[in-house]
Amino acid sequence: MNGITELAMLLKERENGAAYSPFLGRIVSLPELRITVGDKITLTAVHIKRICEVNQQDAFGKYINLNREAVLLPYADGQKFILLGVVV
Repeated sequence: MNGITELAMLLKERENGAAYSPFLGRIVSLPELRITVGDKITLTAVHIKRICEVNQQDAFGKYINLNREAVLLPYADGQKFILLGVVV
């Protein structure tokens, strides 16, 4: 292996892992926010920072965002999440 190829391989190894990209979860509890991701992960308010309000209620007091999909962006090495919005 020549020096240029070896250098390219070393640089490739140092590249960052997967980029932060949004993913979807389902809002399963309100007003105590709980969002499930897949079958095994449940996020609570401890794990989530919000940039939108999800506790809106209709005229009958029913939470309009319950059971809707939520868009989440991971940060802090996937230990915390930013709630970007709700899919309508």
